[in-house]
Amino acid sequence: MLGRVAPWLRGRLFGFPRGDLLLSAALCLVAVVSVLTGNPDEGPLIVTLPVAVATTIALAWRTRVPVLTVAIVLAADVAQLLLAQPAGSLWSLVVFVIAMYSVAANYTEGMAAVVGVVMVATILIEEKVTEGQDYLFIILLFGGVWLLGRASRLWRGRVTRAEQHERDLALLAVSDERVRIARELHDIVAHSLSVIAVQADAADAALEHDPPRAREPLRVIRETARSALGEIRDMLQLLRADDGETRPAPGLAALDDLLASARDAGLAVDAHVQLGGRSLPPVVDLAAYRILQEALTNVARHAGAVPVTLTAEVTDDTLELAVTNAQGQSARRVASAGVGLLGIRERITLLGGSLEAGEVAGGGFRLVARLPFEGRTP
Repeated sequence: MLGRVAPWLRGRLFGFPRGDLLLSAALCLVAVVSVLTGNPDEGPLIVTLPVAVATTIALAWRTRVPVLTVAIVLAADVAQLLLAQPAGSLWSLVVFVIAMYSVAANYTEGMAAVVGVVMVATILIEEKVTEGQDYLFIILLFGGVWLLGRASRLWRGRVTRAEQHERDLALLAVSDERVRIARELHDIVAHSLSVIAVQADAADAALEHDPPRAREPLRVIRETARSALGEIRDMLQLLRADDGETRPAPGLAALDDLLASARDAGLAVDAHVQLGGRSLPPVVDLAAYRILQEALTNVARHAGAVPVTLTAEVTDDTLELAVTNAQGQSARRVASAGVGLLGIRERITLLGGSLEAGEVAGGGFRLVARLPFEGRTP
């Protein structure tokens, strides 16, 4: 129930918070009844009634312009002191307390201190004029209310910062997830489309001179497309939080299929894998597969059908991957967004590894990635 009422009270009516309007109206009703019944009798109605209405209606501005509320309350109180009798009703004390709290809770510390001192000083002067003795009570009461207002402002500020921090963390998490999904899709689609493009060229050439030879490229295209669709379907199932079964994430155990796909793309790959019987951590295994997949895709895309040397070796709890290709005789120009090497670097950075990539003497390109088993994890 309170959860539904609080937002409604914070809503605005004619630019004023509904809660402030209700508080002002309720105290105005109490003040008018008190004045009309003469309980207590503070002087002629021609003075006390306008004062009662003005001081209580001023509370409508207590959060919009707290200093205006204080100014109206103090002016009305001084007017009643000069024209009738000093205010002594309980509702007037409540109005003063609310005004002090509003100033402390809605202004910066400096502004709140200045307005608070002016308000307390005015009340003390009125107490002196009327020969009262409640100086200590006034200081303690309004000083405590002022501190309560400052504590409320501090607490609300902390809550606001905490909520903003949670929103920032959520935005960062969404951003990281989008980058991860984009990286996975790029690795899957780029490799598969590179193979399909090469085999489509081969099929096109075979159809002109020897149509039966086009069957093999078409078979590779079909299998590659189905494999890519399967991986994309698994990813979509994970994104939908589906509890259905999905294929395990690829790793170096599927390296033979990756090499076969690269050879279908025209690469002459010479692979050397020495894991020493070690079992790779799942995140390292997946990262290694994707790095090699993207490296071979880049070779096929930018260098064409050239010899490639691939090594994967475990040394001192670190998996070292190296892909070296010869210089292409006629590098094929394929449109690229330039995110392949960036995706590789992101994967390695997430695991706390290192990357070396660049041209080698005599032409060609070499990529070396080192993935520690106990590095950072995504």
